[in-house]
Amino acid sequence: RYSMQLLLGYIGLVNGVSLLPITLYILIFDSSSTTAATLTWLVFGYLVAKGMLDNVLSDYLWARAVILTSATVATVGLGLTIPLAFFSDWFMGHANVANVQSIVGALSVLFGFVFVNVGYNSEAPMVEHDELIDDVELEEAAEQVLDS
Repeated sequence: RYSMQLLLGYIGLVNGVSLLPITLYILIFDSSSTTAATLTWLVFGYLVAKGMLDNVLSDYLWARAVILTSATVATVGLGLTIPLAFFSDWFMGHANVANVQSIVGALSVLFGFVFVNVGYNSEAPMVEHDELIDDVELEEAAEQVLDS
């Protein structure tokens, strides 16, 4: 069994330790950059908050989706950002997105996601809707599917 929090924590630790010397060098010795002069504690706080909400949260949710479904379904699900971006551009009134290639591409990704999920659901173990499943039982069921 693997701990998702431990894995993501080690990834963050390795990145932090390996990138800290580079960051300190740029802040202290790079006089041509205005980074050190313009980086206030408020801006630094915004950068940390953005990193926690953008990168850490998205990685955690993707890893959780892998545990709950499969790596294929979770990764193809990330591809749904393509049709969503197309729809949001069209909704906002950008005229240059409504061409045949964009529509065909967005529909292809959308249908691919549907087909992957239809195939995944036919192979998944059936669970009654009345049953409540905790995280441990769900992870055990995922391991059984992966082992078979």
